[in-house]
Amino acid sequence: MGLFGPSPPIDRDEFEWLLACFAWIDRTLGKRDGVDGFAPQLVLPDDPGLKSASTASDLFVAVKRAAGLESWECRLEKGAAQRERVDTGLATGLFSQSSALGTFSVEGNTPVIRYDPALLRQPDALVATFAHELAHLVIHSLGMPPGGEALEEHATDCMAVYLGFGIFLANSARNFGQFNDGAMQGWESKTSGYLSENALVTAIAMFERRFDGAAQSKDALKDYLKPVYRKAKRYLDKRHPDLRADMANLDLNEWA
Repeated sequence: MGLFGPSPPIDRDEFEWLLACFAWIDRTLGKRDGVDGFAPQLVLPDDPGLKSASTASDLFVAVKRAAGLESWECRLEKGAAQRERVDTGLATGLFSQSSALGTFSVEGNTPVIRYDPALLRQPDALVATFAHELAHLVIHSLGMPPGGEALEEHATDCMAVYLGFGIFLANSARNFGQFNDGAMQGWESKTSGYLSENALVTAIAMFERRFDGAAQSKDALKDYLKPVYRKAKRYLDKRHPDLRADMANLDLNEWA
């Protein structure tokens, strides 16, 4: 690479892993049709199916449908809303780090997804949570991703992007604000998922190139993520103009 050539918005090692993860998903899942009805497409916040949902169950069904997983068996259950508060000693009061927003498990032979009901006030974040947990369902059927068990959760985020929900994951990855629940008040930092915002945005750019999608992401992303998206696009344009061929030729044994 030239000294002054474009660089990705993430570390090159992380970029190479994202590329390998997309290639692994492509080879193990691929573009399904048939009974699963799987055809990856970018899902936007104004998606009619998502916007028309009035309950968590409705939204879960809409996310499954948009992901092409409507026929996959999975039970949805409400989990416990929890908030871990840490006294920082600062004048701003208590600082909160939220617990897991969703969980995936297999109980008996039934996959079960649980979600934090507090997310009902943040439907886009709930969509991101459902997409991540449904990605667990898919990965559970595929085996270990590049890098093995240590990167399984990161690969789950990557799978959620591959299913079309990258916008929701990137926009919901980090939030900062105040809370007041009557007994306590302060500031809270909410993070979700395992890939960084920049990695998620880079994965979105990969998704659009992989599936020849129109560049719709730039208008749907948070403003401060749009420059990251443009940088990822420039890097792909220069270094991976034929991303599908590059993924097809990638030796995944290097990541075993």
